[in-house]
Amino acid sequence: MDPCWTITELAAAAAAALGEEPARVNRRVRDLPNERLIRWYTTIGLVDPPSGRRGRTALYGERHLLQLVAVKRLQAAGRSIAEIQAELAGAPNAALREIARLPSPPDAPTPRKPAPGRRFWTQAAAAPQQAPNAPAAQPVAMPAVRLAPGVTLLLETAELGPADLAAIGRAAEPLLRELRRRGLCRPDDPASPSDPDGRHP
Repeated sequence: MDPCWTITELAAAAAAALGEEPARVNRRVRDLPNERLIRWYTTIGLVDPPSGRRGRTALYGERHLLQLVAVKRLQAAGRSIAEIQAELAGAPNAALREIARLPSPPDAPTPRKPAPGRRFWTQAAAAPQQAPNAPAAQPVAMPAVRLAPGVTLLLETAELGPADLAAIGRAAEPLLRELRRRGLCRPDDPASPSDPDGRHP
């Protein structure tokens, strides 16, 4: 997953990647990038525009870091801004990574999927160490309350009534607002707690 950095965090990530480098070629070359320099690089096309926004905050990802570090490495080698612009224009991430001398990110783990036809919340929990003569674990049914699209609450309780669902809906509103603000919940459907089987009332 591509990181989402603010411009301050991007500058810090670039500084960490560069470490003590690059050595100054002349007094006009700044060793480590800051927010003002990143904005200027964006204006002249050395760094892509922000990849997204969180409210009014611009967000940057891995490609921005690769571009920023690559620019500083080339500057340290004595290249002019015009030469760097010509060399890096439209460069793919692999080429930027080679110039920036940054390692490839680890592969994302493949998410595990529940067995077809079974709801994950009714699957039997595996016992860490089971005695040889102990009975097999039984599936545990857990009520599922759908708070919003993509947001489901699982409860280890017996039954939920209409009053319980209404109370959960009210209590979940601050959480759903925060999830929507962070882009972790689709904003296209208001919170509407469902019945314990996952169906809308």
